[in-house]
Amino acid sequence: MATPSIAASVFKLATAGEQAGFTIEQMIDLLNAGVTVDALLRLIERKLSIPPAQASAPPSLRWVM
Repeated sequence: MATPSIAASVFKLATAGEQAGFTIEQMIDLLNAGVTVDALLRLIERKLSIPPAQASAPPSLRWVM
């Protein structure tokens, strides 16, 4: 089985991030600020797993950096 290309991997990351509510620009800003790709993936995963009722909480309650 062939390994996915970098472009395909970036596309999947961008798609998952957008589904979690991030814009492409926000994800780039996070990466430029020093957030690792692994940490960004965890943030995306966490946001995708939060039930909608909790997702409306103020951002300060959801983000710990």
